[in-house]
Amino acid sequence: MSASITLIGSVNPEYLNKFNAWLDARDLQGSIRLLTDAEDSFSVVQLVLSTSAIEDSSVRAELLALSNETGIDHIYQSSMLDIKTPGVAVFDMDSTLIKAEVMDELAVEAGIGEQISAVTASAMRGEIDFVESFVQRLALLKGLSSEVMDGVYKRIQHMDGISTLMKVLHHYGWHTAILSGGFTYFADRVQAEYGMTEVHANVLEIIDNQLTGKHLGAIVDGERKKLLLTEIVATQNIDWQQTIACGDGANDLLMLNRAALGVALHAKPLVREQAPCPMNNLGLDGILYLLGMTSEEIRELTD
Repeated sequence: MSASITLIGSVNPEYLNKFNAWLDARDLQGSIRLLTDAEDSFSVVQLVLSTSAIEDSSVRAELLALSNETGIDHIYQSSMLDIKTPGVAVFDMDSTLIKAEVMDELAVEAGIGEQISAVTASAMRGEIDFVESFVQRLALLKGLSSEVMDGVYKRIQHMDGISTLMKVLHHYGWHTAILSGGFTYFADRVQAEYGMTEVHANVLEIIDNQLTGKHLGAIVDGERKKLLLTEIVATQNIDWQQTIACGDGANDLLMLNRAALGVALHAKPLVREQAPCPMNNLGLDGILYLLGMTSEEIRELTD
């Protein structure tokens, strides 16, 4: 399958000329498609490369530098997936499917929001071990009433484009899963709201309507996310070429680098550097453009 480079953001003709010069200097050639139209407030331009010999890591590093410099996403894919062929798509939940970290939101209810959010941010940046920080943060929630969780879920905003993406993936028969370092109480509700296929997340231990500060079962960390992705692909008998993973934190990197399309959505700097496809300028629906869909095709399936 062909490699591609997708530009997302304020892409004007002047910048396209500069980008074409960048391509020429590296002897990269291909066909350009404009995926957006007059109804969109942003532009998505996709170049399907005809050049066969490409040093992936070098190209990605240069494109990330261009992204940081211009504010326009420059996303390289070593191969293109086929949206119309059923595949497996897995998603982190916190700060990926929803615009919050549920551990931090529970900490607010416990009156220790700042204390826990600082540790969460450090773990997501990859500065401290996820499992160690998870156990430490959860212990601080001991005694919190489980009755606050419904209110927490109701105030959390969901990520832009989530409904659009799930409608299109399910239309084409994709198997969708949540692989979350958060909690099943919240992941189960997100799954139900968007018709996702399955959920793997951490289980809170609750006794007498109070959090005990402990969890039940295995912790869903980065290694487990990669393992779960592998097991789902095997169970569904899906070609690895038809796999998508999306997340934002350091604990998502293993699954992002295992999937054919690993999208780091609004990710931390370390994750942007190490993930295959960092994307900042759109929500989850931006994945559909990376799959080569046009705005018109997306609207036909979702309006």
